[in-house]
Amino acid sequence: MSTEAPKERKSKQIKSKSRVRNRGEVFTSEREVNNILALTQATSNRYWRFLEPACGDGNFLEAILRQRLDHLKQDRIEWHTKNREFSVLKVLSTIYGVDIAEDNIAECKKRLRGVIFDYLPKKTSKEFLLAMEEIMDTNLIVGDMLNGTDKIFFTEYSTPAKGLFKRRVYALTDMELGIESVIKEYPTVSYKEMTHGE
Repeated sequence: MSTEAPKERKSKQIKSKSRVRNRGEVFTSEREVNNILALTQATSNRYWRFLEPACGDGNFLEAILRQRLDHLKQDRIEWHTKNREFSVLKVLSTIYGVDIAEDNIAECKKRLRGVIFDYLPKKTSKEFLLAMEEIMDTNLIVGDMLNGTDKIFFTEYSTPAKGLFKRRVYALTDMELGIESVIKEYPTVSYKEMTHGE
């Protein structure tokens, strides 16, 4: 029994030796994630933007989303049935992740979906599901934060009014230089009408 625990921990931290060798890919354990988050303010404000530049399959992002949704549930207005879907999307829109491996990003999206469905009733609106996928497609992306920053773009979601999102796209290379140049701006739209690229 004493030999099983280390194997289980190791399997969570690496996918294969070749991925460790070729990419230096090692995932942060749940205990380390929780210890690091306890030392930061990453979840003290549920609407602060958070970027994980090498997010792997989402260990940090899952923990942050879960902690932020725990805080959200304590807000009777934001968690009210009529506001809940929008409030959850607003929290999700503040979480960003980049990883070099496409399968990691796919797994990260799956994990964040799982967290959201742990908090929402089984019957969520079709519009919510479409908006959730749109946010994850723009915020959880495949990219190389070391050698491919010129190909990375981030969508900033703001909420000018309840139920509405305003989206602006920025290039990472501009952001690194402190340039606030909007590459593309979308009209303000209800989350119930938000679809990819509109």
